[in-house]
Amino acid sequence: MRSPVGRNAVWNIVGIVVPSVAGVLAVPMLLHGLGAARLGVFTLAIGLIGFSGIFDLGLGRALTQVVASEHGRGAAPFELAALARKALGMLLALGVFWAAVLWFGAPLLVVKAFGFERLLGDEAVDGLRWVAASLPFTLVSTGLVGCLEGFQRFAVVNVVRLAFGTATFLVPGVTAMLTQRLDLTLASLAAVRIVAMLPWLWLVRAELDFGRGHRAADGAIRRLVSFGAWLSVSSVIGPLMVFADRFYLASILPPAVVALYTVPLDAVSRFGALPMGAVNAAFPELAKRSGARMQSAELVRGAVTAMTVLWFPLVAIPMLLADELLTVWLNASMASEGAGIARWLLSGVFLNGFAHIPYAMLQSAGRSDVTAKLHLLEFPVYALLLVAAVAQFGVLGAALAWCARIAIDTSLLFVAAAHFEPDCRAVLRQAGIRITGGMTLLAASMMVTAPVLRWALAAVVALAFAGMLWRFGRQRLFAKPQEADHRRS
Repeated sequence: MRSPVGRNAVWNIVGIVVPSVAGVLAVPMLLHGLGAARLGVFTLAIGLIGFSGIFDLGLGRALTQVVASEHGRGAAPFELAALARKALGMLLALGVFWAAVLWFGAPLLVVKAFGFERLLGDEAVDGLRWVAASLPFTLVSTGLVGCLEGFQRFAVVNVVRLAFGTATFLVPGVTAMLTQRLDLTLASLAAVRIVAMLPWLWLVRAELDFGRGHRAADGAIRRLVSFGAWLSVSSVIGPLMVFADRFYLASILPPAVVALYTVPLDAVSRFGALPMGAVNAAFPELAKRSGARMQSAELVRGAVTAMTVLWFPLVAIPMLLADELLTVWLNASMASEGAGIARWLLSGVFLNGFAHIPYAMLQSAGRSDVTAKLHLLEFPVYALLLVAAVAQFGVLGAALAWCARIAIDTSLLFVAAAHFEPDCRAVLRQAGIRITGGMTLLAASMMVTAPVLRWALAAVVALAFAGMLWRFGRQRLFAKPQEADHRRS
């Protein structure tokens, strides 16, 4: 059986990269129209929308898992429609609740928490209330996207995501330049989020008939709520671990020193969206095959192979050329002090790319409780590591602690996945060997100091990557089913 995971992964990556480019282009427009202070408030509002993963209590991701697994078990369309209708109703109620909290809490947030001046404060309150009005639509959209991903409609999902993700940045950018008003800019952002719900709703209605009054399958709603509740734990602990290091450094070190760590961290973290998007494409297929373990092992083997071929070069090249890339992007002073930090962070990013595989395996099997418990276990360990490493090595210690946390997280996820998916142990062991080999090569590259040798090695890796990408892409992503069957025979 040939799965569409490869194409779905490509769609996911395109859906991530294009809006990100639009975001980069929109920043100068927003800065020109709003100025630095109002731009800061705008980014705060973007952050609030980004927290919809917490506001929805994990129901969006849960819908993907439950719809895919129920669909794989042969659930009738009217049962899936009943399940989706119930979940969307819960998301609408949550959206109304959070909208009311933000609407009435906006003055307190603006005046008491941030202490904005009067004119900026009035615009900020009005703008945040526009964002509040969009929250019910945003949360329902999260559930609709979860349904579509459960049916593996990644192509249409990413076409819509690409259009509205780009509009999310460019429409406010144009509004800011025309009006120079924060409230109207945030209103345009809210309008995009509201309008975006319409194509999602139309696409889901094409998959499911909401008109019938049937009930969801026994236990489906309970699994949905349980999965989402444990996922909410990860949604809270995850950002704490992501942002704890920079807040701790800011409390003990000057801002210029903290930037040596946070600027490379933000840059390398953007790499993480690529393997995450690719593995997310396999998530519903894994959930659909949760009852057929040998087929799951085949899918995991493909993910491990793709990650090995595609991920190592993408990390190795910037690691070899960290000095030059930081010099071009920032300046020579930042590069001389930050290149070593960036290399350690890239090592962690390499590990984290592979960690998405066991993470998806566990969650697709409905074990969001396992990943949540691992996060709860890791957080205090990471806090102690961070304090001790910074005390010993300064700002470089933060990078070492971050890399150590990722190594611990990756190891625990692989062990847990091997425990709960025994038929995948062989392929997970194979992945462990490849990760060890990759980390060894990356560690060796960190010891190469001669620029000529680093450029030569980067060129070799780039050529090998181009060749593998060409061959791998032709064979695994775009081959016709009959051609793939012929090769396997």
